[in-house]
Amino acid sequence: MLFDCDQDLMERAIHEIDKQGYAKIPNLYRADDIKKASDLVVRWNKYTEPSLAAPPSLNVGHENVYNLQNKDIFFIKLVLSNRLLEGILIHYLNDRWFKQIPAEDPNYILRGLVARSSHHAMPLHIDSFMPYLSPFVYSLQFSIVLEDQTEANGCTIVVPGSHLSGQYAPQSALKDAVPIPSKAGDVVIWDSRLWHATTANTTGNTRWAIIASFVRWWIKQSSDVTRGLPSEFYAQLSDKEKAILGFCSMPPVSEFQRIETKVGYADLPRV
Repeated sequence: MLFDCDQDLMERAIHEIDKQGYAKIPNLYRADDIKKASDLVVRWNKYTEPSLAAPPSLNVGHENVYNLQNKDIFFIKLVLSNRLLEGILIHYLNDRWFKQIPAEDPNYILRGLVARSSHHAMPLHIDSFMPYLSPFVYSLQFSIVLEDQTEANGCTIVVPGSHLSGQYAPQSALKDAVPIPSKAGDVVIWDSRLWHATTANTTGNTRWAIIASFVRWWIKQSSDVTRGLPSEFYAQLSDKEKAILGFCSMPPVSEFQRIETKVGYADLPRV
């Protein structure tokens, strides 16, 4: 895993996200980390697929492994230890009024962590719940590419600049979409308002990627991360990692527990 942050590379990525809604960062993860992540994803896909509940419509027909943060702590460390990605996420998603956590640390939270291998073409869509026009971003996500992605095996396609449209994604805009071919170890990061889709995977092979979605602290997570996380994982996390998983922004049970939703590291649950 990488822990260093290339400031110039981070600034270039932020500039590209501002302008076109996405950025591709080549070779961000080492081959051994990608190999371990791929092996774990394949193992958990075989283990969980028969017992999955009804998936969202966009995920029907694709292979998905949900809630990777509950499967192996390696996935948490893989996603949260990269300082370059952390810097980009802080730039877009940190709340300057979250005073309980040091300003230089993340106060955004993980919304969802899944692995996906696409099969049929996915339609154009947005992942920001609703389109809006604002200089403030409240949702961002990135894909860690585990297997090379091409137009033939279902790579991501995007409509550059559509994150500034203030509109839902019309399927007629597919004519304006451009592919993002990528290699294992690359990361593609995008504003969740961006119109994006995938091409059809016509190869008969998998093309796994890990999708990590992040939001500002006040947005609901895809699942109850704080209750679902195994206690043995929690004990191995830093305070910063616990905050990103949502443990510093859990709603109180009642006013007799506490009033403020936001808490600092000193008030994190102890094991």
